[in-house]
Parts: sequence; structure tokens; C-alpha cells
Amino acid sequence: MQYASATNKAEAVARMYHLGGKPVQPLGPGGKEKRSALEALASAVDIDVTGTPGKAECGRHLADAVRVAWNEECYSTGGTITLLGLNRLVDGVVEVLVARDLAREEHLITELMELPPAPSARSGEQEGLSMQQITSEAKQNIAELIATLSREGVAPAGATFTAAGVTADEVRFDDGSWRELLASVQVWLAFPDDLDAESAEAFDASLVAALGLPISDADEVTVAARLTERLEQAIELREKFDETLEDEAEGGATIGSASQAWSEAWAEIEDEETSEGSGPIKATAHTWSIIKFVTLANYDELELSPSYQRADVWPTGDAQALIESVLRGIPLPSVILLQQSDSEGTRYEAVDGKQRLTSILRFTGNHPSALKVVREKAVAWGEPMLEHIFRTDYPAFKKLWKQHESDSLTAQVERSHYFPFPLRKGEVKPLSGDLAPLRGRYYSQIREDKITVVGQKRRVQALFEEDSDYKLPVIVYEEVTTGQVHEVFSLYNKQGKHLNAEEIRNALYHRLPLMKALLVTAGDNANVSEVAPFLAAHWDDLSSTPDVLDEYGFGKAGYKRTKLLSWVAGALLVDDGTPMSRSTAGQINALLKTVQDDKKHRLWDETVVLDAMLLLDHAVDAHASIPPECWAPQFKSQTKWQELQLVGTLIALAAARAVLEDELDERVEGALESIQAASASAAWKRPAKTQSRQQWMHTGRVVASFLDILGVDAAEADQAIAARFGQSGLRHLVSLAEESQA
Repeated sequence: MQYASATNKAEAVARMYHLGGKPVQPLGPGGKEKRSALEALASAVDIDVTGTPGKAECGRHLADAVRVAWNEECYSTGGTITLLGLNRLVDGVVEVLVARDLAREEHLITELMELPPAPSARSGEQEGLSMQQITSEAKQNIAELIATLSREGVAPAGATFTAAGVTADEVRFDDGSWRELLASVQVWLAFPDDLDAESAEAFDASLVAALGLPISDADEVTVAARLTERLEQAIELREKFDETLEDEAEGGATIGSASQAWSEAWAEIEDEETSEGSGPIKATAHTWSIIKFVTLANYDELELSPSYQRADVWPTGDAQALIESVLRGIPLPSVILLQQSDSEGTRYEAVDGKQRLTSILRFTGNHPSALKVVREKAVAWGEPMLEHIFRTDYPAFKKLWKQHESDSLTAQVERSHYFPFPLRKGEVKPLSGDLAPLRGRYYSQIREDKITVVGQKRRVQALFEEDSDYKLPVIVYEEVTTGQVHEVFSLYNKQGKHLNAEEIRNALYHRLPLMKALLVTAGDNANVSEVAPFLAAHWDDLSSTPDVLDEYGFGKAGYKRTKLLSWVAGALLVDDGTPMSRSTAGQINALLKTVQDDKKHRLWDETVVLDAMLLLDHAVDAHASIPPECWAPQFKSQTKWQELQLVGTLIALAAARAVLEDELDERVEGALESIQAASASAAWKRPAKTQSRQQWMHTGRVVASFLDILGVDAAEADQAIAARFGQSGLRHLVSLAEESQA
């Protein structure tokens, strides 16, 4: 008897149980295979997938073992395995079993071909979400939220929205009509892909997946609670979107900028929801005198500028006002520290309060960066007592600077080196009474002066150099995981300390060489020697990247340039088996988390990270060599590059560079007409929908087309990238182009 693949899921599932020697179980609701079928099939070839999360991952694990292809065609976003996927697994297992025992082939094939199909779901099994298990109050809440979102209004750029304008009474659960009305407002929910309206079961499966719930947790109460939360978030972000648009008439915003802010807000929510923080967080509240911070700084145990922090320093006027508050005894806001302990000791990172601490350390001549410069100058000038002079007589230090240096020690130079600043001059009201004599003077000049602080008359130096009664409130977070750090930042965001998604990501992963390199290469942290010294030898080459991104309209605000490079890296270097349908933030986090969790990952090696940065930089350089007029107006805005279009073309150029190396520039130069034609084509047109899956498919089409124009085989580029960096996601991205054209 000739073997043939199953013609439907019922046949395929029956074969899976039979091959594993397990009793055949009925199909699940909606004709879906059960996880037990995959476990049974895997056991037939001595593979254990019982601990593998998700059916798609079980399938991938088994596919690798029996050496069959496993891609996005094999599973759906809801975690269901397609008939193609089931057949690939079954046929692969049959091939392995026959190879092990050729004499068994005929008998095995006969058994499989004559098997009755697996039965359908047992009578009484619930198909789809009836929503009858949730309370009437919960139903009413969901109905009101859907009705609110259905009102008329402008949609984000690229999104299509037709206002239904329904009332809550029209959202019904007894007849299932709630599904259609929910689908009508889904643009505001920013799901990674469209909800599947093919059937009630398909809709519910896609909704569960869109809400980020495991199939095992998809009971009606849980789904309703998560949907309610998502709807509430959608309404809040829509209101902010509308408020932003109100500024358009006054030139404060455009539909594009409002849409960008809306998308970024959803990205921040996803970052928070996908973090792995859980369990108790150990945090303690203290009050520390200033000398404790000074001591920690002098012992190099206080990290004032971790790579994720903004590199700016308060204007001197703000720093002076802060010191005036301290001298007057005015309490300051809490300083938030993260305690990091390892075999080398304990260090504290300033999460909130960096500028306050920087101002105090600058004023007193104790800032670590300033002292490093002073120690270098002591050697260069032949002045062994220079640090003592700097601390005790700063005006004398300034005279020595003028004597030895050609550059003047201006206020700007002092600020860049974190050198001391004087108090304000003139009739400064906060500096009145016994503080008046301090006006216009440096700390080294007023240390011996007596002032009244916290009801006591004492020397100024007692306030800054002793365990005085003037304290700063301090909250120390310790014994926290990376995910819990994310929770801490999110909490402070809600309470008024606003870090955007990129700043939080930089904070979470700032110890990774890859994160440091991305920050520096993008130009969002200019301190190459301190943050990523392993890039310094090639900085003449790498320094072109921030210049080009600046020219393209990506400034320093909000770490946009780091996000852009991270986006390209995330697309090229992630191969974790997850479909490319998650958000940009999710894809970038996947890359960084993969590296962080695997200390043997090649991207822990600074030389490999340098190689990755050079690849990105050369892609940016090649992109900059293409004349602006070569990009069709419908692809690139004539005023500035948009992220999505720029990322797609950079991914293609980076992949091409991995194969062509220096020949890339010549290929690009010879393909300018083809690039112009492709960028004007429908395939390169920005997608109308804002879902992540649609945007990834667009990127895949651009990348596949661009590689074809440059004469680069995508499979060869994929292999080249994997060989250099340990893994490559290029083939997954290009496969989306094929899917979108199918």
C-alpha cells in the first residue's frame, strides 16, 4: 500500500496517537488537535516535549529531531498546528521509524492508512467563548467599553476605522454579536494581527492569542478580565491621541506625530506586560546624610550615570538652586537606588535623583568624573598635590589650569568635566540672612563659614562632610530580578517619573555589551571610552552612524536612534521559534533577553558585538550613499525618513553586507534605477493596517525585494549572519514576503 499524507486533521491526529501507542483522543473544540497528540507523536521517536511551552514550540522541537522544516506555515497565531504542520511531523516520524526498521515499513503504512479518523469534540464540550460564565456586571462593563470605542473619530495614520456608534445595549452576548462589534473597534486595541472572523471558534482563538493568554488559561472569566483591561487601556490611549490632535491646529502636532506617540504608548504597555517581574520585592526606606553619598562616590560604589541614564547635566542655575535648598535645610525628594551585589562587592545605581546627587558632588568637588580628570592633570602638569588643591582651594586650581592648559576653563568646560560651581551672586533672596556671605563663592571658600541648618548653627562643612541632622530620603531596591526592575520603573512612570520604553529597556539590559554598543553606535551615549571601550579602536568608522541618523531626522530625544538600530538587530539576530508578529519592542526585548539568559551566547563576546556594530554601520553608510531622489515619494516622506521604511531598507543592506562585504557599495551604485522603481511599487507601499504582523510582512517584502535587486540570495545571507552571530532571523522575515504574496 502506498503511503500518503493525511487529508484532514482528524486523520493526522489519529496517526499521531497511533504512532505513540496512545489511545486516540477526540479533537478539541473547533476541530483543533490537543497537545496530548503532539506528546504522543514525540514519544514515538523517544522525544519528550511535556515540558515545552506551547504547541508550536512542541512542534518545532519535534521537527528539529526528525529533520523536517518548521516555519510560520505550520502553526497559527492562536497556537494551533495547521494540517501542513501536522503532516510534516507525522511524515517525518514515519520516515525515522521506517529507517530504524525497514522490515516494519509495509505493516506500519498499512496500519496508518487504514486508521479511522479521530472523533470530533465530545458532546457537551464548549466550542468558543459563550461568555455565559461571566457576571452580568462584567458583560455590561465590556459592552460599555466597546460602545465608547465605537464612537466617531480620527484613526491613527495608516489605520482604517469605521465608527459603528453603537450603544452598550446593542453589544449582546447571548447571540454572539459582541464579536462583530469588538472586531469593529480592534484598531484601537493595537492587536498584533487582525481577529479571525472566519468562525466563532477562530475568532475566540485569535482573541486569546491577541490578549497574550496561554491556551491553558483561556477560560471565559480570565479572557473577559483581560479583555476589559485592554479595552480600558485603549480608551485611555485614544483620549490621549485625541488630545494630541487638538494641538494640530496650533502647529503642536500632526496626525503622524500623534500616531507615533499612540504606537509608542502601546509599546510601553507591552514592555510592562511582557516583563517577568513577579514575587516579593525587597525595598527599604532610609535617610542618609550627604557624606554617605560622597563616601560611596569616592569608593566607586555609586553609579551616577549608568549607560541608560540621560547624559545631560542640569544647567548650572538649577544646580545652584538645589544647593541653596540644601543650605536652607529644605528637604529634598527621595533618591531611588538599585543595589547590585556580586563577588566584587556592592554598588548602587541612581534610578531617580541622579541630577540632585550630581549637583551635590559637583559643588563639593567630589564628582568621580571630575576627580579622574584632576588626577590625569596632576601627572601631566607635574603637580602631585593637585587633587588636594582642587578640593580645598578651587580658585587656586583654576589658576593652575590657566597656567598649564591652552583652553580656558569656562563654565561650559567646568560643566562638561563636572567641576565645582559657585553659588549665585547678587541679591539672591534664598541666600539671605546668615547665608548672604556665601553668595558667589565656591564650596572650598565657605567650608568654615557658620550657618543655621535644622535649627543648629554649624560650619558648612558639617552639612556636607559629617553625619549631620540634614538627611536625604533614600529608597533602596535590592534582591530584584531584571523583570522586577522593569516593574519598579513602570511604577515610577505612573507616579510622575517618566521613562519611555527605550529608557526602560536600556536600564534593564545596560550591562550587556550589546546594549552598550547599540547606545554608543547610535550616538545616544557619546561616552565611548567609558560605556563601550571595545568600540573605541573603530570609532572613526562607527561615528558615521549617528551623523547619518541625525541627518535623517532622528535626534537624541528619547533614544530613538538606539531603538532604530535595535530594531534592525532584533530582526536580523533573533531566531527563537516565535512567529514574527510581536511588536517592535517585543522583538528587541527578545534579542536582548536571549543574550542575557545565555552567557555562552556569542553576543556576550565584545569582538562579536563590535562586528555586529560594524555591520550595522556599513549598512547605514550604504544607505546614505543612495541619493534622496532615488526613493519614491510614496515610500519615503520628502521631509524625513519614517522608522518602518528606514528599518526595512537597513535590514536588507545589512544582510547584503554580510555576503558582499566591500562589494556592497558597488552593487548599490549599479542598482539605483531598480531601487527607485521598487520603492514606487505596490509591494513597498506602507501597509494600511497598524498591526505588528502586517508591518513585519511589509518589512519582509521590502527586504526580499531589495536583496533580489542587489543579487543577494536570502538563504546565503541568513547562513552568513548565523555563522557570525550565532543565529539569524532573516529567513523568517523573508518567508513573510512569500506568505503575503500567497
